[in-house]
Amino acid sequence: MPRPSAGSGTDDKSKQRRAHRKSRYGCKTCKKRRIKCDERKPECANCVARQIRCDYLPAASPNFTKTVDDTRTKIHGGATSTSGSLDITDLELMYHWTTSTCNTLVATSAGTLFWKHDVTETGLAHTYVLHLILAIAALHLAHSRPAQREEYSSKANDHYSVALPLLTKELSTLSEDNCDAVILAERMLNFITWGRGPQPGEFLAFGNGGRSEWLTLFRGIRTTAEALEDRFVASKMVAPSISRKGKPLALDPPFEYKQALAELRDYITHNSSPSLLSDNIESYDILSNCYHNRYEGIDCEYHMAFAWLYKMKEDFINAMQRHESIPLVIYAHFVVLMGDLERFWYMKGWTSHVMGGIWEVMREEDRIYIRWPCSVLGWIPPS
Repeated sequence: MPRPSAGSGTDDKSKQRRAHRKSRYGCKTCKKRRIKCDERKPECANCVARQIRCDYLPAASPNFTKTVDDTRTKIHGGATSTSGSLDITDLELMYHWTTSTCNTLVATSAGTLFWKHDVTETGLAHTYVLHLILAIAALHLAHSRPAQREEYSSKANDHYSVALPLLTKELSTLSEDNCDAVILAERMLNFITWGRGPQPGEFLAFGNGGRSEWLTLFRGIRTTAEALEDRFVASKMVAPSISRKGKPLALDPPFEYKQALAELRDYITHNSSPSLLSDNIESYDILSNCYHNRYEGIDCEYHMAFAWLYKMKEDFINAMQRHESIPLVIYAHFVVLMGDLERFWYMKGWTSHVMGGIWEVMREEDRIYIRWPCSVLGWIPPS
């Protein structure tokens, strides 16, 4: 038998590797995986094979259109047409909305069904609501998956940016056909602001530079609802989160809250100017009623406490923007009610952030009047 020639077993190893072109401009995903990118646009072959978004893809257009090679997936006004590949990221967000996010927004089963069915169906009929659904789902994922927070937060901002101008256009053409969707969208904008987490200078009822973005959005619900009452039957989308139907909340009341509220009324009575006394007492009475409903077995949902800010007169709101002490002291007592909402993912961190904002702008001699809210919330003022 002929012996193999020397080195024949290493012929394959000794062969020179075939020359190839280096991928200098490959997509970020391929670079991160340290694999060769074919640099094909609008999506490279690797990203298509793995069914992930390639950063070669253009940003979402206002009608929520994604271009994938020579095929498109369009979602516009509830109509869906597909050919070829789908946008997996947005499908993931919709899946997460229907299986998880809609179950985390409120405490009652009736409220959950409203978000899961009514809101989703409205989104399929109105593009801007659909984008807001996806934005809230993305923020929920950003909160649930910290390692991908930046990615999901960016996706939420994309959908928010598409929805806002569409909603603004609808506001100028309110009708019986779109009023429910518009009111719902305005409510959803508040969840998005909360879900983004506390922001510098944003303290919900006021801001460092005047009226906060959230307050503008929140009070916009009232403005729209009043316009609807004048022109149409009241929208069914105004009421679900402030409905009194359902099993009452079973909460332990804050210690000595009735005494604290009595002392707050005395402070308002003896320190308000005659021209502002009526508005300040009215704001106190509404807040006192919110406490009673929360802790005396009437409220069935946590968000009903926001009726206080919803009902406030513009003069009182404006005084808070000027950082006047009495409105700020009353607001600090409202924050105690807001603290119960920290059980929801989108409200995490807001209580301490708002208390810090109140403390910062309040005159030092008036800080003594918010000792009770600080104590109940366990918030420690800065030294």
